[in-house]
Amino acid sequence: MTEKRYKPITITPDFYQLGTHSFPAYLSMGDHGMIIEGGTGATSAIITEQIEELGIEPQRIKYLVLTHTHTDHIGAVPHLKRLWPHLKLVASAVAAKLLQREEMIKEFLQGDRSIAEIMISKGEIAKLPPELEDYAFDVDLVVKEGDGLDLGSGIVWTIYETPGHSPCHISLYEEKEKTLVIGDVTGFYVPEKDVFWPNYFQSLEAYCNSIRKLSTFSAQRGALSHNCVLEGGVGHHLQKAIRATESYHLELLERLGKGEDPNQIALEKAKWVNTLTDMVPLELMYSLTKVLIKRSQSEAEKENLFTIT
Repeated sequence: MTEKRYKPITITPDFYQLGTHSFPAYLSMGDHGMIIEGGTGATSAIITEQIEELGIEPQRIKYLVLTHTHTDHIGAVPHLKRLWPHLKLVASAVAAKLLQREEMIKEFLQGDRSIAEIMISKGEIAKLPPELEDYAFDVDLVVKEGDGLDLGSGIVWTIYETPGHSPCHISLYEEKEKTLVIGDVTGFYVPEKDVFWPNYFQSLEAYCNSIRKLSTFSAQRGALSHNCVLEGGVGHHLQKAIRATESYHLELLERLGKGEDPNQIALEKAKWVNTLTDMVPLELMYSLTKVLIKRSQSEAEKENLFTIT
């Protein structure tokens, strides 16, 4: 099988989309460069080929920033760090701790391989990524709210803590070109269908607060962790994400209130998500939808009656 070719996409003269449509990474260039998102093991070779095609010297790329530590956002890290050891891995303090958990590598390898196998079955890659002797995820630079990453030539990215999807999630904003890296703050969005799957895996309240925080920026462009870069309408996208989250949450509570089995609701929702994407096994989707039900129940118990305003 011949591996599919993925060309880099020039978003602006200083900002590029790498990886694949489902699992993009981004490259911002000033005097120095910065990769945003850690991709998957299967996209590591794609990313390196794309950077070569752009004619950018890898030694110019200084940082590799993680929005969060879910498997599909860190998989390329050990491969890229092995190839380019000068790269500084950047993440939040919470992320740095999560990446050092004893069981982390086992969980990562299982999930990363599942994604690669699905990509092979779809003809998106020809073979599994190479196995490494060491899968290291040591964070070189811990960042917090308000920190800046200055790439030179006026390109400065500011860090914002945006938990809810995960406790370690950060977003980034670049004022010069008004680019907002949203990550998974607004969940899983399918632009072709204009449909959201809300992903408040850590906390519904924190998730909504993070969306509201990003709504305060005058962003002209929004880079999502899956499926698209929004050109214009970023504020509208964030508002729609809030409404979609409210609808999803209230539907779950209504069905639970009628006595429906939570496991059946979760399975139905997982099958619905699989109509939006086939890049994750149904079993994992089922586990995640069960988490969302628990988070909605927890919020309802805390507030007694919860509404999103």
